[in-house]
Amino acid sequence: MPWPKWTLPPARRAANSSTRSRKRIVEQQNPGGVLARQGYNRTSRPRRPTLLARLLVRLHFILPLLTLSRLAARVARFRGPGGVLIRIFAWLFSIDREEAARPVPRGYASLAEFFSRELKDGARIPENGEECVVSPADGLLTRIGEVNGTSHLQAKGAGYSIEELLGGARCAAPYEGGHVAVIYLRPSDYHRVRMPLAGQLREVVYLPGRRLSVNPAIIDAAPAVLATNERAALHFDTGSGKFCVVMVGALNVGSISTAFDIRTDASIPPVPTRWRFPGPRGAKCERGDYLAHFNLGSTVVLVATRDLLAWLPERQPVEEVRCGQALGQRLPVDI
Repeated sequence: MPWPKWTLPPARRAANSSTRSRKRIVEQQNPGGVLARQGYNRTSRPRRPTLLARLLVRLHFILPLLTLSRLAARVARFRGPGGVLIRIFAWLFSIDREEAARPVPRGYASLAEFFSRELKDGARIPENGEECVVSPADGLLTRIGEVNGTSHLQAKGAGYSIEELLGGARCAAPYEGGHVAVIYLRPSDYHRVRMPLAGQLREVVYLPGRRLSVNPAIIDAAPAVLATNERAALHFDTGSGKFCVVMVGALNVGSISTAFDIRTDASIPPVPTRWRFPGPRGAKCERGDYLAHFNLGSTVVLVATRDLLAWLPERQPVEEVRCGQALGQRLPVDI
């Protein structure tokens, strides 16, 4: 027996038609696509958290997550015979072993070493020219858009502000009304983070916090997680604008290591810490240069000033991106 054809009630069909018409009008008013997406994409349609996600969030506030993360880090550093953990991990998450710079598993002494592995030369070459802004990491692009007038980085005013994410009004001020992209690194992804565009390091800010999971299902239920977890914000100046790459720690993330001999681990006191690099002291980094890596996985947030770039209209959440893949384009400098 065939299933009956399901249709929307007339009122619902009319509402949907009206919504599509409004979307077309906005796209016509903003042919570039950047502003057109702000009110009409998945970033502005809040998903109702599932019951499981809400239960997991509650569980996160009960369990000793810091202790569990340190235990996971010890297991990952275990140098077992024959790379048993590496074999299991690579099989479980279908990791492409051919990309790794060293043979898998014998080229790695521990799971942690394999997790932060380097890739063969040419595996992540940045796309297009120097004016192209590329993804700093492999992962799932969960948000891309603009920081709205109230500074909130989640839809409908919920979630967290740019000030909360970066640890204060001074650091956040340049990015008001700017651009933001959030990339969730899954266990199967390449976990080294590279420069999205060329810039000079000006400041690294360490912000202690919790170790809550950053799985998208958890973020839907508790949007402020990215602004309350342990994180390191790396601020850069391009001469025509500023950008910041925020490395957000999570459950099972042992530490964050950077290319500038700064590491977030037990050796750093659990208090906000700043390293400033004025004038020529700041390292000059080219697009695609190694920036940092997670010792187990997490999330990267890229924030940029308003006049620095524009996102490509074809980039939409939720989609997979690779390190070096084009996300946007630098804007011309007004003379």
